[in-house]
This record gives sequence, structure tokens and C-alpha cells, in this order.
Amino acid sequence: MNPNRMNRLALAALLALAPFAPEAIARSVVCESQSGQTQHCYADTRNGVTLAVQYSNSSCRQGQTWGTDNRGIWVSNGCRAQFDVGEYRSDRGSNNDSKAAAALAIGLIGAAAIASHHDRDRDRGRDDDRYDDRHNYQPYNDYNRYGPTQTITCESRDGRHNYCRNNLRGARVDMDRQLSRSPCRYGNDWGWDGGGIWVENGCRAVFSVR
Repeated sequence: MNPNRMNRLALAALLALAPFAPEAIARSVVCESQSGQTQHCYADTRNGVTLAVQYSNSSCRQGQTWGTDNRGIWVSNGCRAQFDVGEYRSDRGSNNDSKAAAALAIGLIGAAAIASHHDRDRDRGRDDDRYDDRHNYQPYNDYNRYGPTQTITCESRDGRHNYCRNNLRGARVDMDRQLSRSPCRYGNDWGWDGGGIWVENGCRAVFSVR
């Protein structure tokens, strides 16, 4: 069968399935720890976050090398991954009708995928860096959302807790550059609130405030 014809059939099956499918609201966010440093990625985490695809060789373990807070998703120690942010589902329609439509759609989509397999392979490059080839995305524009950036240097001397006071209400804080050999892991060795930034365990770093 002509691949274009099969693609049209698959699309028609998906449209038939739509009235029976559960409503879902979901968004994906790619967050990367560069050079092992902690990175924060803005996201609405109120409805939960799940790790969808890991891109890094370094492991991504929830609570250790990635996690969430009220500002978004953080990653550290080289973790690079795609995260699904917030998903809500509500069922509509008959289960039997839904299963039948789903079976039809899956069959036609599979046939269309096989027919167009060679075309997709020909269009893909042979660059070994598959991550860059398959995930061409634009980083989140911090300047547009938060305005100009200022920097604050905060240092833990002799492993002691240090609180660098600053008015950070309504701001966002990220680690810009680590100065210490001791690790600076968000939530463990540094953090912030509306009154300033805290560091401990020998963490010394320059922080960006937006």
C-alpha cells in the first residue's frame, strides 16, 4: 500500500479515537547538568514530575541527582534528561468503544510507520552525537521572564554555614560558577529564600539572581 495512503488512514483512525481518549495535559522539559554543576529549570511542578528520557551517561536518581521544588526541576552531577511535567487525565466515553478505536489506530499507525521507515532513515544524519541531532531545542529565555541578572558570591569557610543576606523576594537564584573543590549541591550545600542565600559544607560559588 502507498505510504501516503497509509499515513492518511492512520490520521483518520487517530481522529476517530479522539472522542474516546482521556483528556490529558502534559508538558516536557529538558534539564541538563553541565560540567557536573547544579542546574535549575523553571517548571510548574504542582501536578508532579516524572523522568521520561535520560540522555546522560551519568545516572539520574531522584532525590540525589535530580528533584523538584516550588521553582521547578533541578539536576546535578552530570544528569541530563527530559522530564514530563504535570499530567491530569479524565475518562470519557465507553471503554469498549475506546478499546476498539485504539486497536484500529495502533494497527494502522504501525503499518504506516513500517512503510515510511526507509524515508526516515535516509533523512537522518549519521552524526554519533545523537542527542544533539534528535533534540534541537531552544533554552528557556531567562532574560525575558526575569529581567537582567546580578551575581552574588557566597562562601562557606571551614565548612561552616554562611548566610549571605540580600532581598530576593520575587527573584530566581541559580548557581552561576562554583569556586570550591567541595561540591555545591542545591538543597544539600546551598539554597536560598526571600532574605538571602545560604551555603555550608565548604561550598563557595557565584550565584546569579534574576
